[in-house]
Order: sequence, then structure tokens, then C-alpha cells
Amino acid sequence: MEADLNLEHILPARRSLVLLKDKQRISAIYEDRWVNHPQVALLRATARALYEMPPRIQAQCMLISGRAGMGKTSLLKKIELDLEVIRKRNAEACSCIAFSLAPDPTLNSFEDTIGEALGVPIGKIRNGLVSQAFCRLAHLRNLRLLLIDELHNLLNVGRIDQRKNLAFLRALSSPPMSLSIIAFGVDDAVHAIKSDAQLERRFQIYDLPPWKQNDSFRAFLTSYEGTLPLRYPSELWQQEKVNFLLSATDGMTDNVVKCITRGAAWAILDGKERIDLACLEKAIDIPPYHHRFDDEE
Repeated sequence: MEADLNLEHILPARRSLVLLKDKQRISAIYEDRWVNHPQVALLRATARALYEMPPRIQAQCMLISGRAGMGKTSLLKKIELDLEVIRKRNAEACSCIAFSLAPDPTLNSFEDTIGEALGVPIGKIRNGLVSQAFCRLAHLRNLRLLLIDELHNLLNVGRIDQRKNLAFLRALSSPPMSLSIIAFGVDDAVHAIKSDAQLERRFQIYDLPPWKQNDSFRAFLTSYEGTLPLRYPSELWQQEKVNFLLSATDGMTDNVVKCITRGAAWAILDGKERIDLACLEKAIDIPPYHHRFDDEE
């Protein structure tokens, strides 16, 4: 069948999925996958540049902020994989660790979280300063960078604990550690960083705003459509579909993806093999495809 269809709208690595049975294709549609687009490609490149910079006395850091559902955690995991690829290609490359802040991060829980990420206790943090044991361990492991998710949780504790946590971040990015930090969080994370003048100078802040009607959003839709095993192009970049998606999802990446994937499932169920406006309108509901295929196989 593949030879009889023009599948240029699908990425080459995904075209064989078109030959699967409908139930299998729908399962493939719902699988989590990374979709690159210019906005995140720039942030990934910036993170790689930060990782490969020579150490500085005051480490350069970056904060990626945005509303919940804009794909920050997925981006963190992708950046972590990017840095792992660099490390594997170069035996002398520095290492990094990734972790999420606890919902109410006291200094003790901050210490425990980093210890878990390293696989060993790091020693007690005193007055926001890193322990000698942590410094020695970081040196032995050639630790260069920290990836921290949920940075906005810094504001979920009292002012005293907030000040201690911010002091600890300063200590991590200052001598003798001088670790670069790539942090992720909702808008409150920006307020946390800006509440400390020294940290604000060290952090470059990047925003992941909700999608709007622009070329970047159309590029994202085109890239995502390329992963869907539908036999005909959906042309999600068309104006009426762009209008609907932005209206129905408030421009949040997670909601856009849900709408598209459900719309693609409906396209298979309805025999259309392309996502039209009716499929997107039906995407408010999860397609009941499981019992539709009870007699299959």
C-alpha cells in the first residue's frame, strides 16, 4: 500500500506505520514523542553552548519559564539527552545531573534531592553553603551543570527557607563550585530569581509563551503532522484549523497536542485519513476506539 500512496507529508522514519492496522496506528498516534521546532531548537542549542563553555568564576545560568502545559519538562529531558550525547562523544566532557525540586523545598530536602541525583549523600548544607564533601565529589565527577525542574517551588516555603535556598543556588554557581544551572518553572520562578540581585545577574531568562498565529506555530503544526500515520495530508497550517486550535486550546502546547492526536484518531475511525475541522471539533472527546475494534485480530 505504501508504494501506492504519496506519503511525503509523513517523516520517513514514520511512514511504515501507515501499513499497520487501524488500532495499531491509533496507539502510535498516542505515543509520547519529541517534535522539534525552531523555538525549542534555539533553547536546546543555547543549553549545549552553556554546557560547553569554559568554567567561569561566576557561572552563567539560564531559566526557561512558561505556563503549565507548554512542554518545559519535555524540553528538560531532551536537553538532558543532548548533553548525554556530547558526554558520550567526548570522554573528557563534563557531567551534569537533573532533578526536580520538592513541592516544599527546605534546605534539607534540597540537600536530599541533590544527593539522590548523585546517588550519594552530599553532606550537610550549612547557612546555604555547600559542604566540602559535595565540592570534592563534584570535582571527582567533573560536574559542570545542574538541570533543575519546578524551580517555582522555591516560593512554597517561608521567607527564611526561601533566603536559604536562594543562598544555596548562589553558592552552587559561585566558587569553588561555579556550576552552571539550567532551571525550568512557571512564571513564579522568574519572581524567585529576580528577588535575589546576584542570581538575577547570573540568569538569562527565556520565556515559552502560549502559541499565537505566526510562522512558528505553523512550523510546529507541520512538524507534528509529520509524525501522524495518516494516509493523506491534513494541512494543519491552514488558517481555519489554526484559528480553531488556538481558540480551543488557549495556545497551550499540551492542549494542542491532545486536540491533534484525538483528531487524528477520529480521522482513522471516520475513514477520512486526514484531520479536517470536523475531526478537531470532535477531539474534545477521547475517541472510544478500543471497543470499536473488539472483533479485530
